[in-house]
Amino acid sequence: MLKKFVFALLLLFTCSVVTFAQTTEREAEEDLDYYSDKRPANFDDGRLGSQIWWGTGAQLGFNSNNFESFFQIGLSPIVGYKINQVLSVGPRGSFAYNSYRQTRTGGDFKASFVTWSAGAFARAKVFGQFFAHGEYSLLNEVEGFNGDDAIRATRAVPFLGGGISQGGGPGQAGFEILILFRLTAADRIGDSPFQFRSGLNFNF
Repeated sequence: MLKKFVFALLLLFTCSVVTFAQTTEREAEEDLDYYSDKRPANFDDGRLGSQIWWGTGAQLGFNSNNFESFFQIGLSPIVGYKINQVLSVGPRGSFAYNSYRQTRTGGDFKASFVTWSAGAFARAKVFGQFFAHGEYSLLNEVEGFNGDDAIRATRAVPFLGGGISQGGGPGQAGFEILILFRLTAADRIGDSPFQFRSGLNFNF
C-alpha cells in the first residue's frame, strides 16, 4: 500500500513538473514575440518614411562698402533622402526679402525686392555632429535697376561648406548652423563670398 502511494505521488510530481516546464516555455516564447515587436520610436526599419528628413533654414546676409549696402533675410525649406547612414541628397528652395541702398549724386537710391532659388544638395556626416554640404542652385536675383525697376536674371551658382547639427537624429528635431562658400565670382548686387545659415531639421 505504501509503495502504491509513493508511486502515485512520484507520478503526480512528474506530471506537474512537465506541465510547469511546458507553460514556462510557452510564456517565454510569447514574451519573446512581444518584445521583438516592441521597437523604439527611433528604430530605422528601412521604410521610405524613416529615410526622409526635412527642415527649414533661415538666411541672413549683409554686404556693404562706401557706395552701396545690401541686406537679405529669408527662409529655405529643405528635404533630404538618406542614401545611407552618412550621405543624404535632395531638393532645397528659398525665398528672401532684400533691401538695397546706393549712394548717388542728389540722394540715396533705395529699393526692396524678393528673390528665390531652387536646387539640389548633397550632405555627408563627417564626424559626430559635423557635416559637409554641397549645393547647386538656380538663383533668381536682381542684377541692376532701370530707374526704379529691377532688372532680374537667373543663374546657376554652386556652394560648398559645412556645419554642425545639435540634437536631432531619427524621429527627433534638431538645430543646425552652417557656412557655405560661393564657388563662382561675385558679379551681382549683394554677392558675398559666403553665406551663414541656421535652421531646424527633423529626422536628420
